[in-house]
Amino acid sequence: MGYLSMKRVRNGLAGLSIVWAAIGPGAAQAKPADGTLVAAVAREILVLDNFNATSRENEILSLLIDDCLFYIDPATQQPTPLLAKSYRFLEPTVLEVTLRDDVQFHDGSKLTVDDVVYTFQVILNPKNTAKKADNFVRWLSKVEKGEAPGTVVFRMKGANPLALHSLATTGRVVKRGTYDKSGAPSGLDVEAQARKMVGTGPYKVISFLPGREVVLERFSAYRTDSPKGSPQIQRIRIKVIPDYATQVAEVLSGGVHWTYNIPTDIADEVASTKQAVFMASPSMRIGFVVLDAVGRTGKDNPFTKLKVRQALNYAVDRETLTKQLIRGRSAPAYTPCLPIQFGCAQDVPKYHYDIAKAKQLLTEAGYPDGIRFDLWASREKENLEAVVAMWKKAGINANLRVAKSPAVVKARDENQIAAYFENNGSLGIADVGALLPNLFGKGSPSDFHQDQRVYAGVEKLLATTDKAARKEAGREVVSRILDQAYWVPLYEFTQNFVLAPDLNYPQAADGMPRLYLAKWKSAK
Repeated sequence: MGYLSMKRVRNGLAGLSIVWAAIGPGAAQAKPADGTLVAAVAREILVLDNFNATSRENEILSLLIDDCLFYIDPATQQPTPLLAKSYRFLEPTVLEVTLRDDVQFHDGSKLTVDDVVYTFQVILNPKNTAKKADNFVRWLSKVEKGEAPGTVVFRMKGANPLALHSLATTGRVVKRGTYDKSGAPSGLDVEAQARKMVGTGPYKVISFLPGREVVLERFSAYRTDSPKGSPQIQRIRIKVIPDYATQVAEVLSGGVHWTYNIPTDIADEVASTKQAVFMASPSMRIGFVVLDAVGRTGKDNPFTKLKVRQALNYAVDRETLTKQLIRGRSAPAYTPCLPIQFGCAQDVPKYHYDIAKAKQLLTEAGYPDGIRFDLWASREKENLEAVVAMWKKAGINANLRVAKSPAVVKARDENQIAAYFENNGSLGIADVGALLPNLFGKGSPSDFHQDQRVYAGVEKLLATTDKAARKEAGREVVSRILDQAYWVPLYEFTQNFVLAPDLNYPQAADGMPRLYLAKWKSAK
């Protein structure tokens, strides 16, 4: 039996044991008496403020409790006004936004132009240490009141084709004065909303136990004509349950109604009981291995040779990896971006599985006996074990080192890692401009190539709003990255959900969970 088959059997048996342990008298999956939706997530939610967090769990939470100026429509994947009523570009680098006049914060105060200007002035403050401040500093120069009542003007450093996308994904607005702190060296308290949140979203925070749970209640004053719609569920409780087995056992016992990122084998087995629903959807998250092509870890490392990097690409059977191991809605990734993203050219030369070619390239590169190296990662252990097993057939001997994310990041930034697994979800933005600049742009922590042609292509990608020019720039960058094999793209993540049978939950193709769209099914 092959490696992948053995892995599936092991996971299947684990899933069966979970199911048999969880099913029993009294198990109930019906809508709870008080109508509360209980959602389970694996990673801790430590802060409420999305300006100061980077996890997908915080993105899920922020969509519930915050509204941004714009909103990514799940049907079109394009930005549409949310807190904004309308917008227009006065010049290619000057955006005027007209605000709605019916928006309230959760404390009952009305949203004003002053709140919006204050929010972005704080974000642009050089002393601001918020984790997402750079998302705006890199392109936004100044924010000020417009001449017309109810308008805000955003002045950009250059033409930015993703300005509205950025304002839709991280452009939440806080009340004027939120982060002010007299006596502080910076004059700012970036932790001001870490524990207490006053947002404008469809739900407000009732209680928060960092690392354990967040309880939300529908905001009664939320406007009825919001693009997000009118939430149907009165209360949502988000519980942190690190173990996926425990999550699905809770679904089967009726204690949890929504979970995501469940391994496919476990989800299959649980769904077979008919006491839970397994729903798989596409995801915009891509998994890949970064290789030290420029020699940050030493000029003699094997990945400085193109043929070695190409060999690693040829030695991965992506089709088998996704169909037999990951499954769900996972798909092979042959490019450093995903087909759903604008500008991600697919009609380009790709590396398909060819062990003989991989061995030949290693020999031509001067490694007839193969190579040895450490592959670092903070997640996807089982999937990467399968990749390592595939590489071994070509004489590529990788020692998988799994560590917590901060340790991997630290080792990467200190140039101690020659190869590591990374993943990126582009904040749910269906455009290569949301992915490639962060990973291949000049100054990126993930820049292990230092290729001037790549830098130039990335700059062209962001320098114009002309779609044809951007599409061609995207093709140039994608082709160059593939030609030089700077990455080993592996797969598009599947987004697996295990749901209570009484829950109606729609999921968009961008992989971003929108819990405010969930509804209880009508009682039978």
